[in-house]
Amino acid sequence: MDIHTQIKNLLYNKRLHLITGKGGVGKSVISLSLALTLKRRKKRVLFAQMSPVESDRVANIEAFEQFRHQLPYLDYIYIEPGSALEEYAMMILKFKRLYRLIFEDRMVRSSIRAMPSLSFLLLIGKLWYYCTKKKSNGDYVYDYVVVDAPSTGMAISMLNLPHIINDAAPPGLLRDRALDIERMLTDSETTSVHIATTCEETPVNEAIQLYEFIGKRLSIQMGLFFVNQYEYFSSSDRDYIEANRAKLPEFIHNCIIKRMREIEYKYREYERLVSHISPQDRRIINIPLFENRFDTYSIVKDISRYMEGFVEQQDQ
Repeated sequence: MDIHTQIKNLLYNKRLHLITGKGGVGKSVISLSLALTLKRRKKRVLFAQMSPVESDRVANIEAFEQFRHQLPYLDYIYIEPGSALEEYAMMILKFKRLYRLIFEDRMVRSSIRAMPSLSFLLLIGKLWYYCTKKKSNGDYVYDYVVVDAPSTGMAISMLNLPHIINDAAPPGLLRDRALDIERMLTDSETTSVHIATTCEETPVNEAIQLYEFIGKRLSIQMGLFFVNQYEYFSSSDRDYIEANRAKLPEFIHNCIIKRMREIEYKYREYERLVSHISPQDRRIINIPLFENRFDTYSIVKDISRYMEGFVEQQDQ
């Protein structure tokens, strides 16, 4: 299977898409853009954002809520440990009063907050619920679930947790649920983990770390690399600028040279990223730098159209 066919398959034929990467690289925007791309296929799509810390709202959620009314056809959920714990506990305890007696006790809640692994399990357990939820006719409620997952370190802990629990926990309800979650994550027909990055040193380092961890430690289908704000300065561009140098004021020429060096630096980081990816895994979508960088909704639409156009162009 060639790279383009792999990209198309990983975008359109998987139900659960987890997007992670270093914070600040546009992960949330790329996640939402992917959700819109899939929605245009006339499918039922759930876009999920999550945070393992109750008070730590996803950075881009406020920007998303500003234009959420323009996306009424896209289902949305924000997952955090408190509400996930309440829903899970109610499934077991059945009675709200009993839940309050146990889990709204100050010491109990403090103890729960001190166990980050429980938060991760609650988050991914909620995802499992939505991914496996079915209609009365047996079809899944959602054709696609697109997740703006936690950033690198937390994502690694979250994805690895079900495996750790299955190895260490005694038989019981916790282990059974962890096994269900691990089956979902490791099902190559269901799940893909995508990595978002920019062409800068630290984001590239974390992208490489994620790629190596997923490949060596987890049995999860590695998806795509979304390289955000990709820029490339060709040799012909450089030759053109040098040929017309005499026509430019000195300060403008200096600004152009400075910008060229910035782009060349980013391209070296891009090459370093590619060199760490096995040839068979080089499923990369380079997302250009769009002009409307301060208008989140416009950027989301531009990136979504670009993703769709990228796949269609390769088909031709």
